[in-house]
Amino acid sequence: MLRNNIIINSNTREKLPPHLMAMLPHRAISELERFGGRIEEIRLRSMRCISLTSEGRNIMLDTVLTQAEMEQTLKSMCSDSLYAYSETINRGFLTLDGGIRVGVCGRAACENDKIIGVYSISALNIRIPHRIQRPDKGVLSVCELLRSGGVLVYSPPGVGKTTFLRSAVAALAGGDKPWRVVVIDTRGELSFSLDSSRMCLDILSGYPRAAGVDIAARTMNAQLIVCDEIGDLSEALAIVSAHNCGVPLLATAHAGSVGELLRRKSISLLHRSGIFGSYVGLNRTGDGFSYRTTSAREVNGVF
Repeated sequence: MLRNNIIINSNTREKLPPHLMAMLPHRAISELERFGGRIEEIRLRSMRCISLTSEGRNIMLDTVLTQAEMEQTLKSMCSDSLYAYSETINRGFLTLDGGIRVGVCGRAACENDKIIGVYSISALNIRIPHRIQRPDKGVLSVCELLRSGGVLVYSPPGVGKTTFLRSAVAALAGGDKPWRVVVIDTRGELSFSLDSSRMCLDILSGYPRAAGVDIAARTMNAQLIVCDEIGDLSEALAIVSAHNCGVPLLATAHAGSVGELLRRKSISLLHRSGIFGSYVGLNRTGDGFSYRTTSAREVNGVF
């Protein structure tokens, strides 16, 4: 079932965006600046040490933030208007300029099992996007699979699926023979650094995935639809409808194996509908990544 096992290297050092640094507590900045590796996530926690994720490793720093510092950091991220961001905060995140997504954790106020407010912020998980480099052999090999059907890239959270999608979009929407690519950027982070004027690319920013997929297929005449982190059953139904229009899909999902993927009702529906010709597992290997490709036909022979 192993078709290829291609290793790519990641960059090792990138400075944090200045506008993000301006939002962070002053006591944390100097310690962050001393860190020499590539930062993928920064986790701020009330009355606990800040931690970083770098190349898959969790690294504890020494700075412990107070509740007041946490509240002020969130206010800064919301430009002092928590109300303007309340809808996405209630859904567990907010998006900053430059494709930075911040997970928000605290005490929820609920009404009829619906979150109507989040207070006493206890944790902020800041995911740092990284600019794409020239698409390498591994990304190009996965892109070739799209000529025979859709591709679903899977891995546990935090391995690098969104970074992979950006690189694949750059390869497919650019070059001498570009595809008409439509990106469904529900949370405003996937399109980061896809800013070349020579890309044959349309971005539906902030659209729910189900609505975005339908628009991409029926009104934007896409040759490829790209979206991140599918999994909802309503999204799966919209994807099946788009597939009936003949538009392939490049998407990602959280899972550690193909078997784990297919135990989810939405992904099982997509598989039975023939949406994906290939399933690609993304793994971290030292300072790079490897891809494990399984065809839909191989999946049918096992599950």
